[in-house]
Amino acid sequence: MTSTVEEIDPFPLVDELRAVHRAALGVETASEEWARRQLPLHAERSDFVFLVARSGERVAGFAYGYTGASGQWWTDRVAHGLTPDQRAEWLDPPHYEVVELHVRPAWQRRGVGSALLAQLLTRQPHDRALLSTKAGSRQARDFYAKNGWSELAAVDFGSGYAPYLVLGKRL
Repeated sequence: MTSTVEEIDPFPLVDELRAVHRAALGVETASEEWARRQLPLHAERSDFVFLVARSGERVAGFAYGYTGASGQWWTDRVAHGLTPDQRAEWLDPPHYEVVELHVRPAWQRRGVGSALLAQLLTRQPHDRALLSTKAGSRQARDFYAKNGWSELAAVDFGSGYAPYLVLGKRL
């Protein structure tokens, strides 16, 4: 089976997107919080791009991002994990943040995630992008390394969060 990638308005598909989010992460409550609070907030940010990969009519995966800025929760926490030189290089110039990238388990390791990530990066206006991933996920870390991302630093998102790493890529 093949998939196609397209830019969409995510809100008409929020139930199916929540199911992909839940299947990829295995966390019910996080998916509800994401759909109800985070996605609407993120959709208002500069340079917001939302992509889906479809297999026929079914969503196989999705990815989105926006321009990061000081004062945003993620950017501010990442700033604490970076050295002053890294902040100057990665955060101070306008940068793009890959916020979510999820693929249904049945579609993983078929190029869907790489296609979504590549398309997302071609549709944004900056020369650098950042994202975070769980430090303990060797699969995710290998995926991003394969796609040209460099691990920059550990980041602490606070109590209740697993250890994370922030990754960067020059575009």
